[in-house]
This record gives sequence, structure tokens and C-alpha cells, in this order.
Amino acid sequence: MKAVRASSIGIAALLAAIVLLGCAGGNRLYSNRQGEVESGELVLDSIPRQPIADEYVIGYGDKLDVSFLYNESLDQRDIKVRPDGKISLPYVGEVRASGVAVSTLDSILTAKYSEIIVNPNITVIIRDFASQVVYVLGEVGNDGGYAYTHGMTLMGLLAQGRGPTDKGMQNGVLVIRRIAPDHVVGIQIDFKELVEKKRFDLDIPLEPNDIVYVPKGKIAKAADFADMLSKILMTPMDLYIKGWQVSNEKILYDFYRKTANAL
Repeated sequence: MKAVRASSIGIAALLAAIVLLGCAGGNRLYSNRQGEVESGELVLDSIPRQPIADEYVIGYGDKLDVSFLYNESLDQRDIKVRPDGKISLPYVGEVRASGVAVSTLDSILTAKYSEIIVNPNITVIIRDFASQVVYVLGEVGNDGGYAYTHGMTLMGLLAQGRGPTDKGMQNGVLVIRRIAPDHVVGIQIDFKELVEKKRFDLDIPLEPNDIVYVPKGKIAKAADFADMLSKILMTPMDLYIKGWQVSNEKILYDFYRKTANAL
């Protein structure tokens, strides 16, 4: 793999590095791990995937029940996690829930309520799960977020987005996926080859929170992507609550804005 050092960890940094690596059409894999970006040929049977979580992580839009075994008067039902990732509870106020495992939230609330009552014995239950989302951006007919369904593929999502358009770089469609807080990959697919040569092995399966990006042509600057992304990721916290758990979401968001203004 060819490598280049990127100064910031994130999607925009990955795309900036793709420019430096000389992105063109074809099927390639770009990897940004801790700021070190590598480029190589795409091997379809070893595309990086998101790890399977040991425990469900609460997200924006989930609805929770908080039950007190010995203090039922404090029970809270149908609490929706707000867009800022928090919930509000009597006596303890606002508590961050998004990005937190259920058992961890149990422990956090138990510690907080232990200052008020003896042996609070709290249980957090997911009453309703928010829909998982994938995104399609760039030169498509209808960009935005779409509900993720099991078995969804690149072609299926692009069909929903009514794209790529004639202006889109069809031989360089990018699927951007976060593998870990410090590891982002770009899976470049020659969509034209998929359609015209019936290379259905290139119709790769998508995962929740994947971002499919169809550039206008050879990606000239990361700001092109940042501008599109900003339509969906409107606040710094959205980078966290929509599945892109980053170590410092505000720094990454500020990097998007500064990149868009500078390039």
C-alpha cells in the first residue's frame, strides 16, 4: 500500500489524503488509521467491516425506560434521547445517553441517584430502537439519509437516491465507513463497471452509518465532500449520535468547517 501522513483523523482528512494519493477511477481501498492513510487495490472478500459490538450502544432517537426496583415513584417511561444526546431525569437533571452502552448508563444513573436515595437499584431498558441510517451524497438525484435495511447494497441505495447523475464520477464512487474511532476507510467502486459489465460482485453490502459519496469528477478537494456532509451533520454532536463515534467530535466538525473555508 502507498501511504501518506494525514494531519487530522476523520473523513475530511481521508479525502484530502486521497487527493494527495492521486485518486482516479477503479476499485481501490483507502484506509485512515490514526492519521496514517494507505491506498491499495480493493480485495472484495476482505473489505473492512464494522466490529460487532459486545453490547448495544444507545443512540439519538432511542426511547428508554428507567426503572427503580425499590422506588417506583421515580420510574420514567418512554424517554426519548434528544438530538444533543442527552436525557433529563428528576433530581439528577441532564445525563448523556447517546454513545453509551446500556449497562454503562445503568452504572452512571446508579451512582448519581446513590447520592439521593439508598440502594437505588436502577434498570435501563430500550423501549424502542431508532431507525439505522445510511447516507448518499454528492452527484445524485436525491441526496440525504435513508433508513438502513439488512442486506442493503450500494446499487440499492444509489437507486433510492436517483443517482449517480450524468455529472457524477461513476467509476469512482466512494463508500466511507468508520471501523473504529480512529480508523476510517474509503471503499472506491467503479460503478460504471458494475452496471455495464454486470460486475455484481462490486455491488457491495452496506452497513449502518455508511456514507456513499459520488464526486463530480476526480476529487479535487475535501471541501467538496465537507459541504455535502454539512447538510446532514448539522451540529458537532451529530458526528457522535449518528454512528460516527469520534474521540473529539467538535475538533473534527471544526476541521470540516475550516477546510471548507480554506480550500
